[in-house]
Amino acid sequence: MSTITTEVRMKKVQEFNIKKAVPVTLLLFLLCLIIDNSFKIVSVDMAKDFHISATAVSWQSTLTGLVIGIGAVVYAALADSISIRKLFIAGIILICTGSVLGYLFQHSYLLVVISRIIQTTGLASAETLYVIFISKHMPANEQKKFLGLSTSGFALSQLIGTLTGGYVSTYFHWTSLFLISLVTLFTIPFILKYLPKEEGKNSHVDVLGFFLVGTFSAALLLYITDFNWIYLILFLVAVTLFLVFISKNSKAFIGISFFKNVQFISLLGVAFVIYSVQLAYIFLFPFLLEKVFGLKLDTISLLMIPGFIGATIVGALSGKIAKHLGSKQCITMSMSCIVVSLLLGALFIQTSVFIFVISMVLFSSSFAFMYAPLIDSCIRTIEKEKTGTAVGFYNLTLSIGMSIGIAYTAAMMDHSSLGTSFLGITNNLNASMYSNILFILVLISLLSLSLYWVLVGRKAK
Repeated sequence: MSTITTEVRMKKVQEFNIKKAVPVTLLLFLLCLIIDNSFKIVSVDMAKDFHISATAVSWQSTLTGLVIGIGAVVYAALADSISIRKLFIAGIILICTGSVLGYLFQHSYLLVVISRIIQTTGLASAETLYVIFISKHMPANEQKKFLGLSTSGFALSQLIGTLTGGYVSTYFHWTSLFLISLVTLFTIPFILKYLPKEEGKNSHVDVLGFFLVGTFSAALLLYITDFNWIYLILFLVAVTLFLVFISKNSKAFIGISFFKNVQFISLLGVAFVIYSVQLAYIFLFPFLLEKVFGLKLDTISLLMIPGFIGATIVGALSGKIAKHLGSKQCITMSMSCIVVSLLLGALFIQTSVFIFVISMVLFSSSFAFMYAPLIDSCIRTIEKEKTGTAVGFYNLTLSIGMSIGIAYTAAMMDHSSLGTSFLGITNNLNASMYSNILFILVLISLLSLSLYWVLVGRKAK
């Protein structure tokens, strides 16, 4: 009888610890996203300090974006063989190692980029491991509540991260963000205390598959930045090797069957194109407001807040609205609104800064409205047992698309031929360049809308 009582007590203690662990892992998840978002807005000041072009400064965002995407899939695979507790600790160590190196070597842009990659390798752990921890240890009837908190946390992190980056860069120095990242160390004692010690299992991690994905993604980024045919050849070779590898290897992280599913690939292509526009505009935004209106980063970060608030509200309601309207209508409306938001900025480039506040609210809200119906459409094309793999590869595709978007936007910002307005709207050199880039983003958005309608929308019921 005493043995049974002891077992019941131990079970209750474990359940209590797991519930205590949720706020800790959620806090770490939030901190990691804030750190990542805070570095996205400081590209303007980094370019000034290092006297480098927009293309060069974009690398600290594009490469870390790739690391986030690939890292999420890798951590998900590692969680099958290594305890989540150990992976969280490893992630924090990587964050702090990269942060310390970044601060110590702040006078070298190359070393700052390398440090950011190390830091982001750790940051990538939080989002994936939080979701896995909830799925593994929380009761099924409570999982949706805690997974919903991660969605709210993502929106909140954009708001706090943008404000943190803007104000720290303006009143201290952007390198201070590396020191702020060390706050993640304080979560280690709580992770060690509350997260359960799990037994490791034998599991295969597809190192070669992830390496090939990283190679062809980096080659595509380099080609878009430099238009050197060597990078294009490297991209084609890496893609070919990747397709051959996953068709021959049954243990690859994604099977060749996914790429034989025409509708799945069509939706991935649409998502890749439209999500390249998302970070393209967000990367462009602080540069535009500084050059055209002479604003500082603290003010720019404040002007981005309404957009993030709008996205939070719309994102929370998008699921319910999509049930009534249907995915096809929601996706078409979202892409159309993205086109309108970019046209507002392109046509009224020098009118008022509030035009861009309205533009960003409409832009961010449209992406929040589109996320759920687009990923739902993608998942519906595959078998239920392959959903996890599909979602992982879908998110990886978004990360690559976003990184590509930053790369081609930075390349356009450094292109002198864009200094003359396409439509003769303005004679101002800076205003003309940013207006032209926004028009190009409009065309890319229209391309994604056309692809969606031709490949998916017209066939959907």
